[in-house]
Amino acid sequence: MKHLLLTMAIAAAPLSITAQTIDGSTRFIDLGIGVGASEGSGDTKGMFTQRLAAEWIVKDNMFNLFGQDFSLGVGFQIDNAIGGRYSNLVSGKYDYTYTITTTKHKKDNGHGRPITTNETQTGHREGAGLALADVTRDNMSFMPTVSLHGKFIDRFDFYATFGLGLGIMTNTLSNFEPTEVYIPGVGTVGGMDKADYYKKSTMPNGDVWETRYSYNDADHAEWNKKPYKTKATFACAFYVGARYFLNSNWGLNAQFGLVSANVSKKYGNSYNILSVGATYLF
Repeated sequence: MKHLLLTMAIAAAPLSITAQTIDGSTRFIDLGIGVGASEGSGDTKGMFTQRLAAEWIVKDNMFNLFGQDFSLGVGFQIDNAIGGRYSNLVSGKYDYTYTITTTKHKKDNGHGRPITTNETQTGHREGAGLALADVTRDNMSFMPTVSLHGKFIDRFDFYATFGLGLGIMTNTLSNFEPTEVYIPGVGTVGGMDKADYYKKSTMPNGDVWETRYSYNDADHAEWNKKPYKTKATFACAFYVGARYFLNSNWGLNAQFGLVSANVSKKYGNSYNILSVGATYLF
């Protein structure tokens, strides 16, 4: 038993000796993933977030409060949030041709044998209308940060961070589906359609004709994407977090609060709420 305890103590010794705490020379990089939320079209949707941050301790033991030392750090963070999918109306114009195929099964090819032939012609569709589309948001934010660090427990770093910067809001449209809406005083407004047509006809002489065609106006439309173009927004952050140092180079981190936010009154806000990851000290 004594040998086992001695062996465990020797194995744990390097970890204890190299355990890191922040000081005036500490620099580190955080990499993490998390969850967030996006507001759009009256709904709140979940988002998957990624975070990259770097920080330098510029003032160690800046002040002492209730017997605890506090330090000041400055840094920079980049956040990305993907998701927030919701459905919304889009408008577009279409002008295209489609193929109509008629398959003729004849009983007699003129020599007493049956024969099958295919004949094609083109149809044309042109107009404007509405469709229901999936809108997926991708928000990035870039901001300098200022952090206040508290040294409360050995091998832990507790901090509160504040940041202001620039956000970039991008919307991607997909899965277009022709639709109609009712407008009071106007009536039903649509303008787009789709069809998957098949008809089997028997001619007086016994021949069988099969006519097929399909089209979808939404697949050929030029969409008005002006409301969904990439927008620059205000970005900010205010959160609390903690790091646990595993050794002199690596640690674990977690942040909670307004880890990042892209703020747009017109297009809806997005938030990175919780992030966890790894810290590398250098």
